[in-house]
Amino acid sequence: MKHSLRWGVTLMSLIAWACGAEPLPMLEPAARSFSFAVLGDLHFSRPAFERQQTLRAIAASLKTVQPPLALVCHTGDLVSGEDANHRQWDAAGMAEEFAGALACVTNAFQVPFFMAVGNHDRHGGGTVYAQTILPFFSRSLSMPVSRPYFAFCYGNTCFVFLDYMEYKATARREPEYREQQAFLEETLAAVRANPGIRHVFAFGHYPLWAVATPGYENARFTSSVAPALAAHPADAYFCGHTHNTGAWVRKIGETSLTQIKGVAIDASDPLIPMEERRALLIPRAEMPYGWGYLSGPSDGHYLVNVDERRVRVQLRSGDKTVRAFEWQTPGHVVTTMVAEPPARRTVSSEDLAGAKAAALVFTAWRPAPSAALIYRPEQWAVQEVEAGIIVNGEPAGTARIKAAPYWAAFLRETRVPLPAEACKRLKAANDVTLTNPGGAVFGVGSVRLEVTLADGSALGSAVCDRFYFSAPRPDGQESAHATYGWDLIPAALRDSVAAGEPLGPLPVRFLAGDQTLIRR
Repeated sequence: MKHSLRWGVTLMSLIAWACGAEPLPMLEPAARSFSFAVLGDLHFSRPAFERQQTLRAIAASLKTVQPPLALVCHTGDLVSGEDANHRQWDAAGMAEEFAGALACVTNAFQVPFFMAVGNHDRHGGGTVYAQTILPFFSRSLSMPVSRPYFAFCYGNTCFVFLDYMEYKATARREPEYREQQAFLEETLAAVRANPGIRHVFAFGHYPLWAVATPGYENARFTSSVAPALAAHPADAYFCGHTHNTGAWVRKIGETSLTQIKGVAIDASDPLIPMEERRALLIPRAEMPYGWGYLSGPSDGHYLVNVDERRVRVQLRSGDKTVRAFEWQTPGHVVTTMVAEPPARRTVSSEDLAGAKAAALVFTAWRPAPSAALIYRPEQWAVQEVEAGIIVNGEPAGTARIKAAPYWAAFLRETRVPLPAEACKRLKAANDVTLTNPGGAVFGVGSVRLEVTLADGSALGSAVCDRFYFSAPRPDGQESAHATYGWDLIPAALRDSVAAGEPLGPLPVRFLAGDQTLIRR
């Protein structure tokens, strides 16, 4: 499919010039109805570039979509940037990896391709992305692209790509942060002043809010970008990074903003809803619309259809639609198709009392003493905590809680099989407590029970949304390092005790009526 790439001076360009901003290129000025695809976290790696099979499957599924595919957008981490042992490539290795990835993308889709820069894209000294990818964008847009953040228009739609790293800037890089924030606000102001621009989509690598993975947020990025996008308003912000999938609308002041997250790898079949495994961390009152999965579907991507009236979005697995939703006004999302519901059954107290096996499952965190432990899990054992488990007032085993790097707080699951005696004591409503005789510093949350019933069915309880911290002081303020993770959890969901005191009790409930069967 051959697309001409044209740019002209529009009213938006004139406004941008008047504001001191660079004019925006225009691709296909006359387009009023078109489609674009969004991919995330492909992680191409040399020398085999094995992701090309995934890419080809996605491209094949999009050849016949209507309206025809106009562009492909990527939310970052196009490449892995490191070997199997997590050693980062040098500049030459990164250049080879980018060249291979771009060749795969352009050969597969044969439409313009644009991306936000991801953390893995910055490996190799951080300069290779600018030297290889930005010239590629410059050729596509017929004008220089000298920064990893930029914008352009396609018909009635503006596309804005952001570099989240500049929002993590220290004082030394404050000018870069201010420059990008000014670019974002000036671009959005120009768009709003142009009656010919109907839609705005923004792209970045980091999520503005991580629904179930609190260590993957950056407060400055969120506080700077989210209000700007909500105020103008933008149709949606697309992101990746956390390798899960979902769409959420969150209230930002007096308006709302839609965040859509996806991943093209790390697929699971069947898809596991987030709420079956994790506390979502965002109060429902702040999130009028939302759904998510722990990973994504095979060959997962979003197909977005744009016209004068509305935006329609499909989460797809190859050429099959998994979910679909749309809006006419930004922030007012309506579901048009849901995924196939999970199998369900009714559970009684007798079922629980006759359980063949049960396990306590939770996410736990213990601060790693240094970043050096991130890729040395064999060393984490020396940082383990042994916490006693009490279920309904009786001892039920011991949990080993490993150290983790700061960004993985509450990410990994700990699964502890319960002894037969504890299984017999399970009820519809259970209390779980973790003891801390060693006085260690750690946190625990997203507690749930998994039970194998007498007929072999696997049943999961509701996930407890309470988080408990063992801290040097109960207020969690003794040491920023020792209690990292405290401020990641909404205040309404967290409790703390002094180090050495029991954590809990945490309420774990099997809801009355139909229960979702665990799928593993």
